[in-house]
Amino acid sequence: VARALAALGLNATVHDPFGRGAGASGNPAALVNLRLDAGLGPEAALFARGLARARALYLDIPGAVLGAGALQLQAAERDLGRFRTIAGSDLFEPAALEVLNPEAAEALIGEPAPPALAIREALTIRPDIVLGAWAQEVRIDAVAEITGEADDFRLLNAAGAEIGKAGAVVLACAHGAVALAPSLDLQPIRGQITWAEGVTLSHAAGWGGYAIATPQGVLFGSTYDRDRTDAAPLAEDDARNLENLALGLPRLARQLTGAKLHGRAAIRAAAADRLPLAGAVPDQAGLFVLSGLGSRGFSLAPLLGEHVAALIAGAPSPLAASQAALVDPARFQERAARRMRLASKPR
Repeated sequence: VARALAALGLNATVHDPFGRGAGASGNPAALVNLRLDAGLGPEAALFARGLARARALYLDIPGAVLGAGALQLQAAERDLGRFRTIAGSDLFEPAALEVLNPEAAEALIGEPAPPALAIREALTIRPDIVLGAWAQEVRIDAVAEITGEADDFRLLNAAGAEIGKAGAVVLACAHGAVALAPSLDLQPIRGQITWAEGVTLSHAAGWGGYAIATPQGVLFGSTYDRDRTDAAPLAEDDARNLENLALGLPRLARQLTGAKLHGRAAIRAAAADRLPLAGAVPDQAGLFVLSGLGSRGFSLAPLLGEHVAALIAGAPSPLAASQAALVDPARFQERAARRMRLASKPR
């Protein structure tokens, strides 16, 4: 959001109690990938466009990209048909997706594999370099309360002291947005990733879990525990991640038997329909939100950040109206109102 606002000529101040790279953005590497959707409807189009925009921006940051491409391994019988449907769609550039036979998949990941979907536009990136380029200055403080109104907001800390003023405010703090805008309906989801040093991985892969290369080794995960907000890393979650790794990449998992594992946990946020919240907070003029990104933050945040920035600046949004409606934070209230109107009609 800060990058997009700057591109529109607006000044943005980033506040974070833990500094740049808090939450999952502090992981040593991240997979920028597609959410597979064989329905090929508006949601699929949104995720495809998000990946394309993210890819273009990350490739423009020196040192940000660690690797290109990812394989989605077949994990269930129905997957192969889904892969073929998605690869044959017109949502992607020609040859951006390809269904691979087991031999071709094995050649890429270096161990026996099932059929797979090659997603050539996926990237493995270094979050620290991306954030360093886009949020060069971060104020290390916690915003506990927002008072005032549009064009005259005051940001207060837990002691009630003013720590900032703004004409508009964007809540880009995952599940933490709920504390500042209780009308938002977001579920916390704890996720822990695990990494090990001294091992290599030739190609990023997913199967329900995922594994990617880091400059020092391999990162894999992640756990997905709903309604948990504890962020201390747990040895048992590293063990769970290793068990999941064995389902997709058993040879790599065996190499890590007895290895020293490092874990890091963070709290995702998800809306009830598993789509992001990107836009104006209902009934609070001047207050905006970018949250509910789940495990697709680095894939969707660049495009959706530009959408939120455009709403603030009164500029054209990069999203089509139908896509903007998908992520509109007011969509739940609007659906509830429609249901009430339908229920009140005489039969």
